[in-house]
Amino acid sequence: MYKYIIFDFDGTIADTLDAGLPIYNEMARKHGFKEIRNLEGLRSITLREFIKRHKISRLRFLFYLRELLKRLNKDMNIVKPYKGMDNVIKKLNKRYKLGIVSANSKENILKFLELNDLKYCFDFVYNYQLFLGKSQAFKKIIKGKKLSKDDIIYIGDEDSDIIAAKKAGIKIISVTWGMKNKNMLKNNEPDFIAEKPEDILLFLEKEKAL
Repeated sequence: MYKYIIFDFDGTIADTLDAGLPIYNEMARKHGFKEIRNLEGLRSITLREFIKRHKISRLRFLFYLRELLKRLNKDMNIVKPYKGMDNVIKKLNKRYKLGIVSANSKENILKFLELNDLKYCFDFVYNYQLFLGKSQAFKKIIKGKKLSKDDIIYIGDEDSDIIAAKKAGIKIISVTWGMKNKNMLKNNEPDFIAEKPEDILLFLEKEKAL
């Protein structure tokens, strides 16, 4: 049985796209790179492909991302959980310890959790630096909390989450309501694909029974 269920934040728990997209496109106009017009197209390409198509260097992308997250803080009051995710989190909190690992700022995440009555559900929020990679964050958590790799499972919405989880040697549930579509996720072979929040509970019940 898992000791910790660890979540990604953007695109997994919180629907930050509606608030973040106008900010991104405003920055695009200001700095002279391409705006995002086709969201479904965005869900079928990797981050590397996105950077290449939009003609942004990786360093500039990281700079713009930090600016976006800083500005997003003002709009966290309009960011809501994906439908059903708040109930799933509250149910999981009764059986497991929960955490969040995200590139979003700790300030933004805690503000969201507070506004949506979810703060009490989480044991920790870990903000990692993109250039260091998410797999390193997993390894630090495993070491810091004296866990084994089998003690935790990650829940995320991107192909990069699957790659990072495999690199760290932990299991992953991929969700289809976030930044990447089902085909993109399936191609990277996660342990399970959830098409609605309740699927997470069903998978964990089956795992518990094994």
